[in-house]
Amino acid sequence: MATQKPPSWEKYWGLVVVFSRFSALFMLLGTYKSFGVLMDSYIYDLDTSAAEAGTATVLFFAFVYFTAPIFGVLADMMGSNGARILIMLGGIVSTIAMCLSALSTTWYQLAFYLSLAGVGYGMVQVPTVAPLLMYFTDKFGLANSISAAGGAVGMIVLPPLTERMIDNYGWRGASMLLGVASLHTTVAGALMRPPSSFKEKRSYQQIYGKDDAPQDGTPYESLTKVKRFAKLMQEQLSIDVFRKRPRFVVYQFIFLLAGVQFAGWHLFLVPNALSQDIALFDAAFLASIGGIGNIIGRAFNGPLLDHNIFSDAMLFVLIHLVCALSLLLDPLATEYPLMAVLAFWAGLTIGASYAVTIVIAKNLAEEEKYIMAAVGWTHFFMGFGAVIGGPLVGATFDITGYYHVGFLLMGGCELLITVCTFIELMQRRYTQLDLKDRYLLM
Repeated sequence: MATQKPPSWEKYWGLVVVFSRFSALFMLLGTYKSFGVLMDSYIYDLDTSAAEAGTATVLFFAFVYFTAPIFGVLADMMGSNGARILIMLGGIVSTIAMCLSALSTTWYQLAFYLSLAGVGYGMVQVPTVAPLLMYFTDKFGLANSISAAGGAVGMIVLPPLTERMIDNYGWRGASMLLGVASLHTTVAGALMRPPSSFKEKRSYQQIYGKDDAPQDGTPYESLTKVKRFAKLMQEQLSIDVFRKRPRFVVYQFIFLLAGVQFAGWHLFLVPNALSQDIALFDAAFLASIGGIGNIIGRAFNGPLLDHNIFSDAMLFVLIHLVCALSLLLDPLATEYPLMAVLAFWAGLTIGASYAVTIVIAKNLAEEEKYIMAAVGWTHFFMGFGAVIGGPLVGATFDITGYYHVGFLLMGGCELLITVCTFIELMQRRYTQLDLKDRYLLM
């Protein structure tokens, strides 16, 4: 029987997938960045501290990443359309949760609703990588960079819009509108159809259906299905990767530190400017300036990696060294022009770092079957770092009355990332040398 040829237009559908991921990340990162504009409203209207407001908002980001391993594995287990289904469902969940957050009267309620919104976006973050892998096996770095730039565009567009929405509708109306806009993620998920040539690794029926049923035809009991599902989840989460690949463990610690800085900078860039008597519109525009840098950062690293100009680890080192400098110089930024320059460079390096992080996670997996699990665990540890970063920076403000201390702490984390990554890179290159070359180095 002849194999049916895919339709001629399908070879271009990969571009639609790139745009769909672009738009999904536009809403995800743009919404998270907008929390920085909403931060002062949370503090004053809910009568809470910067640390508590930071905790509530960082839970959004944390749950996006905490749930990443689970949803990454589910997307893989559910077959070629699994990612598509999860993304569409995630858009609905995040929309409902963001709209409910507008009804919050305490920071506890706000934290709950934003956590739920984070779970919704967790169904989006990692599963959007799966369709990209289906269409771009050779040029994944470039496709990942272009689609990841959607988050940077969201950083440019949504914070100033949120500031205008607060002026016209209050913070509750702005939150409601952000929630409604999140429904676009469902549309993006619907467009992420798999290629017809993609071969299923497994199907739901192969896991639970007739292929595995007893020969006498006796149906599975519910408890048996649960046990089989739990065992399969354990296998797919690839927990043994922490034991088999020491490099993977080292990089998870590095990604945790990156999460501290990622959350702290996104949440408190605007409040930092407001604390220095910068007008709200100008402070919100700093997020847009950072977003412009973010676009450049996410875009340039793809060609550098695809053409082997830098290794992923060396590029990671250079990126975080520049980021450390931009954060450590924050106490000197007492005038708006210098604030804008530092926001640009911080945004550029953060955008580049995230795009390179996905490539590093993919390479750390070493085997195709571990890719989604590796990406998921990477996001999990970044989320864990975010839980530390948001409250930490907020608490330093509550104690000292300045955000500079928090920015210095984030800069210190960046320096530690640089040192750890460089040491790991040098150790790996040393072990790859033969005995003669090692002797010459001594």
